[in-house]
Amino acid sequence: MKKELKDWIVPWLYTSREYNVGILDKAMDQPENARLMLNENPIPPSDKVIQAVVESLRHGNWYPDSFLRLRTKIGKMYDLGPDNVALCNGSSDTIDAMMRVFLQPGDEFILSTPTFELFPPRAELCNAKVVQVPVREDNLNYDVDGMLAAINDRTKLILIINPNNPTGVFIEDDDLLRFCETGVPLCVDEAYLDYNPDRPSKAYLIKEYPQVFLSVTFSKAYGFAGIRFGFVLGTEEMIAAFNRMFLPWNVSRMAAAAAEAIIDNPDEVKAKVEHNNRWMDIFTEELKKLGLKPYPANGNYMLIDGTMTGKTTEEILAAALEQKIFLKKIGEIHGKTGYFRVTPGTDLENEKFINFIRSYFG
Repeated sequence: MKKELKDWIVPWLYTSREYNVGILDKAMDQPENARLMLNENPIPPSDKVIQAVVESLRHGNWYPDSFLRLRTKIGKMYDLGPDNVALCNGSSDTIDAMMRVFLQPGDEFILSTPTFELFPPRAELCNAKVVQVPVREDNLNYDVDGMLAAINDRTKLILIINPNNPTGVFIEDDDLLRFCETGVPLCVDEAYLDYNPDRPSKAYLIKEYPQVFLSVTFSKAYGFAGIRFGFVLGTEEMIAAFNRMFLPWNVSRMAAAAAEAIIDNPDEVKAKVEHNNRWMDIFTEELKKLGLKPYPANGNYMLIDGTMTGKTTEEILAAALEQKIFLKKIGEIHGKTGYFRVTPGTDLENEKFINFIRSYFG
């Protein structure tokens, strides 16, 4: 019996949300515009990283191995062993794999809203139900009680981004432990933790709570968004499950070489973090002068509340684009529009952003 192609495809492919990366095509076509929209690091890789990648190409005809030396170095960063580390093609690889590791059709995945927009579509592509609990209206912190109350016998996975994206807020340690105590698999996403040298990783939790795992990426503070490298931290049993779900050779020789080179050169990351945090302090001061409300800049992004100006998010982004600045669109939060997000760029791009907010909101 002849069928249309769509009749062969799983139906939830068409009902799941889409993560749209069309803005990247626009940004590539308009290089004169400031790229302040996607939490990219404005500082390119160092010559040491580039040279390591070049050298790795000499064996580009060979399949990659398990990168034991690299996994050992990463494990030592967290007081863990190499078998507590699974390498991946950026945290998007982890996001996809974690859904397929834990979710069957009809299972439930609990997370906050707003959140990183890639998580819901990947769960929906497993035909799972996405349960999003709004952040608290007063301070945009996680609604811990609301999320815990949403747990039922179909709940198979919980997400805590720490600090959260896009709000920039950290969860309190005691509240994080409440999620650990549920026994439900818990992903603690530390994509932006590197911007906070005074805050230790929560990797120690996996030793007491075997259902907890951490997602880490080098796309942010390390500046590897286009290189694509990340890893999962967990018990050996957890890591074995992820390694079985990940595609073989999901990390290229080039990405692994770049990762090892930058781990061996921590001053490179330190300089990138200092650049980001210096400009975050400047942004915060300037925005407050204009009567806007910037939320904690604990990553390389800042959520800005401009609702008090009466301008909508669409109006703000359109005005910025007229000044050749790409900003990140943020949907309504608790029914209010006027939120937007900015990522520090180069010094020149950041000055352009400051000039824009002064002229537009001043």
